[in-house]
Amino acid sequence: MTFRNLRFALIVWIFAAVPVSAELTGQLKISGQTLLLNGSGMRTKTFVHVYESGLYLLAPSRDAHTIMASDELMAIRVKITSGFVDRDSLVASLQEGLRMSTGGKSHEIAGQTKMFVDILKDEVKKNDIYDFVHIPNNGLYILKNGTVQGTIPGLAFKKALFGIWISDAPVDKNLRQAMLSGGVQR
Repeated sequence: MTFRNLRFALIVWIFAAVPVSAELTGQLKISGQTLLLNGSGMRTKTFVHVYESGLYLLAPSRDAHTIMASDELMAIRVKITSGFVDRDSLVASLQEGLRMSTGGKSHEIAGQTKMFVDILKDEVKKNDIYDFVHIPNNGLYILKNGTVQGTIPGLAFKKALFGIWISDAPVDKNLRQAMLSGGVQR
């Protein structure tokens, strides 16, 4: 599949199945393949629901290390649920999450992190939806509200980004557990 066709396939997402929430459906169809919602949950800070996120995989899994290291099609969807989140707070939070998920070694992905911050250039509003889609042998595609914003090559950055939510040092342990539920509804 050519890059142009792949990009087109990403833009034309087909969402199927019964919604788990307003925006986190049970399945995502990307480029002719079906990703299943592995688990989802709400990120809360100081009693405020900041965002909802879900992990989508080809097959259910509870093994965070295998998921992070895998070069398979997968995605994380984040829906902003608070009006308190703006671009600066989102970027700062993601950078802190990258630092935590890499065990303080985020300097090893500094170039990709700069690309990521540059891609997240638009203002953030309540109900914005970000999709972080890993395409095997291509890298990470960042979409905002269904539109491709950019791509970041390399498996190391994908591992670190997914690690924000599912590493041994996640931003929220309850959210990690929910996203790694393996498709089991709680």
